[in-house]
Amino acid sequence: MANSENEVTVFSPTGFDGAAVFTIDVEDYFMSPETIPFEAWPSFPSRIETGMERCLKLLQEHRVKATFFFVGWLAERYPQIVEWTLEQGHEIGTHTYTHHFVNTLSQEQFTQSLQKSLRILRDIAGKNAVVGHRAPAFSLERAKPWQFEALKQNGIQYDSSINPHGTYLYGDAEAPRHPYMLHGLLELPPASIECLGRRWPVGGGGTLRILPSLYQTWARKRYIREGFPPVIYMHPWEFLQKHPPLNLPIKQQWIHHWGLRSVESKLRKLFDQYRCVPMGEYAAAIQTTNEANSKR
Repeated sequence: MANSENEVTVFSPTGFDGAAVFTIDVEDYFMSPETIPFEAWPSFPSRIETGMERCLKLLQEHRVKATFFFVGWLAERYPQIVEWTLEQGHEIGTHTYTHHFVNTLSQEQFTQSLQKSLRILRDIAGKNAVVGHRAPAFSLERAKPWQFEALKQNGIQYDSSINPHGTYLYGDAEAPRHPYMLHGLLELPPASIECLGRRWPVGGGGTLRILPSLYQTWARKRYIREGFPPVIYMHPWEFLQKHPPLNLPIKQQWIHHWGLRSVESKLRKLFDQYRCVPMGEYAAAIQTTNEANSKR
């Protein structure tokens, strides 16, 4: 656990009432299951272009602006999907190059993956255009300052890599649930709520696919009453109702496929209920608010 002196709660900025922060982790369908290694990726037929087309079309239809955290391996092979995203006015962030969990990497390995991804993305989006980061599977660790130093040294201004809801695969159930400064970097966690002595997920991905709309509407409202817009995340492959078959264990099969048919209708409901903004806009507003408060 990180020391409390390294975790500083920030003020919520004004102007985000009735808003949600919408983000996309740009991965192909074969990248998320933890049993498929990076080295095997080239053997799978890609569906990233189709997933991105459907994702961008839905966002354009609802006038939603979002932050897209790109796996650098995909951006290198399909630069057009980065260009499509920029053309529609969305923000670009990094999801590292290899999608290896950061907590399995050495400092050198993480830094190399981060820098390679940033080099690819900034060549497309612009030298100073990529300032946000999300680690694969929310795998940064609060007790490892070197991870945050690597981000800052490479021009990252905010992070969204510590999920305060724990699962068998990821999450830090003792981490703060609202935005905070950690090791000198702004941390923006996916939304979660506390109820009946437990933490419950709010913010997207499998949560959005698997849990009913009634729960999600209630959970988002409960989180918003705490004074912050919820951070929601999805993946392009979740905009597709069917993928090429993957030979996965039963649990992973269920998690990876359940609820795909409900994604579009649930997102349309979200977009109708909330004004969705990119993470960079929210991060900049927090930083401005906190700078103003610190001068009082």
